[in-house]
Amino acid sequence: MTSTAVLKAEAYKLRSLNSTAWLLGITALVSLTLSGVAVRSPMEGEEAGLSEVLVGPAFAQFLIMVFASRSATMEFRTGTLWQSRLAVPSWTRLLLGKAGVIAVLAALMGVVLGAGGVAVASVVAPDADVVPSGGLEWRQLLTVPVALALVAVLSLAVGLLLKSGGATITVLLVWALVVEPALSATGDWLAGIDIGPWMPFLALSDFQGQSGGVSFPGGPYLACVYVAAVTAALLAVAIKVQGRREP
Repeated sequence: MTSTAVLKAEAYKLRSLNSTAWLLGITALVSLTLSGVAVRSPMEGEEAGLSEVLVGPAFAQFLIMVFASRSATMEFRTGTLWQSRLAVPSWTRLLLGKAGVIAVLAALMGVVLGAGGVAVASVVAPDADVVPSGGLEWRQLLTVPVALALVAVLSLAVGLLLKSGGATITVLLVWALVVEPALSATGDWLAGIDIGPWMPFLALSDFQGQSGGVSFPGGPYLACVYVAAVTAALLAVAIKVQGRREP
């Protein structure tokens, strides 16, 4: 089976699952609703702007993590992963194809959520200035698809490693919402090194220009390269482990 055929097969598997449509639909609905509500009711003393629009995509990131991890763990549960393995004699080609399809789908969702959030905000709050007007705001908007693609592949890799949907989602959410903020708050306790900027989700936040976060050494674009490298390394480990578990 050629690489193109692998990509088509993985895309077909996703389309054939009812959970794909409803989970992505819920993600879009929740994200657009949150964007509209945040723009309509900004924090006291602040004017509604693009940062309120991005509240929706920021929350949608966690739903994309759930979707991407389930795309791996459900195949273990239903056995379709081994059926695909019979057609593709290489775990590397098979799982890279799956990661590619998931990344493209997550990026497309990022485009929809970013553009859709701005559109919804323009309708519910016509006077709000939600159109990007500077370099930072354009970066905040345009990096949404990239961030969702990276998060999706990282979540897929964790799902391949753990094989359990519940365990994978728990690990991802606890790491992103509890462990990284806690480690960042402790400062430079590790040999005098501030490890906060090196946490993948915090580094991704710096790449997206989110306020109140950490600053990655070398700047936000290097932060993106770093997160991509971490994601690629984790996916490589997951493929290696799967190859040893099921030669």
